[in-house]
Amino acid sequence: MSLTALIIGVLAQITFAGLQGLVVVFSAAAIANHSELTPFQDRLLSGLMLLLPGLSLATAGLLVVGYLSSAPWLSNFWHLLPVAAFGLYLLFALGLSR
Repeated sequence: MSLTALIIGVLAQITFAGLQGLVVVFSAAAIANHSELTPFQDRLLSGLMLLLPGLSLATAGLLVVGYLSSAPWLSNFWHLLPVAAFGLYLLFALGLSR
């Protein structure tokens, strides 16, 4: 993994964490205002407000550790973890909003 790829990847993950935070907060608020949630769904949405951006930041930290330990280029696939988690959240949110 090159230093350029690391810097771009870390900045992208930090930006994606902010985007996830905004989308999760506002979508969860809209879902809570327009539908009756069970206590479990309410707690899950509240937890996801911190978990999804935290997952992106943890991935950025993991990439830095991988760079310092000379990880192979394939370690860039860690970028897919927050994207996949966000996709699952969007499916969950769309299911709740119906």
